[in-house]
Amino acid sequence: VHFTVTVYGSTTGDKNGNEETPSAENSGGGGGGAAPDTGNSSDNTDVPKDAGTTPSDEKNNANASDSTNVGNGGSDVPQFTDLTNHAWAVDAINTLAEAGIIKGTSATSFSPSANITRADFASLLVRAFELSSDNTENFADVSASDYFASELAIARNTGIVNGMGDNKFAPRSTITRQDMMVIVYRALQSQSLLLEEKGDRRMAVDEVLSQYPDFASVADYAKDAVSALISAGLVNGKSGRIAPLDYTTRAEVAVLIKRILDYTK
Repeated sequence: VHFTVTVYGSTTGDKNGNEETPSAENSGGGGGGAAPDTGNSSDNTDVPKDAGTTPSDEKNNANASDSTNVGNGGSDVPQFTDLTNHAWAVDAINTLAEAGIIKGTSATSFSPSANITRADFASLLVRAFELSSDNTENFADVSASDYFASELAIARNTGIVNGMGDNKFAPRSTITRQDMMVIVYRALQSQSLLLEEKGDRRMAVDEVLSQYPDFASVADYAKDAVSALISAGLVNGKSGRIAPLDYTTRAEVAVLIKRILDYTK
């Protein structure tokens, strides 16, 4: 087995040069993402990323098989032993694991500090919203043997991800915060869980984004999604910034997904 490991000096920005671009049929978004914020689910504030985090891929046996699939309680639920420094995310991680939404990177490890990949984030939303599709058509850079192939095909064919042009998705690349926000927004819309229907007062896009010093860094295709999620309180920002091109860790994503599910109840 051969592995290629790339280590960067910073986790800020898209080192792979991959960005979601607006699809031809949908000027509102390019594809894959939605950026969760790093949050403490109890006080709705962001938690700084762990120092030393590098882009990581959840490609491992835990995802390629059912060895760490979790049931709805009982002995099949994994006991993650690497969450000591992530007390703020333990409840979200365990809740999603018990529901079968999130998986570990081994039978006892969750790898909370690892940055989540595009394919893994899309898969989480497919499980969280229980999405399904009879169409198995997938992106050109996804193999049928990839552990995420089935769920990514569902994400593609339900319209929550569009890809990055040329029918490619870059599934193993780390996903930016703004792209994660786009995916979350689409997933909410796909389930008719429009934010306006929850009684939120939607502020104008410019009004929302202008509260952050880096608002000009948000791509045009992501502005509606970013604005909507901030208005709804699902995203708070990161150290006073939107940080649209930053990455997000697996622990941070777990907190976001639980926050979304609580919001939609």
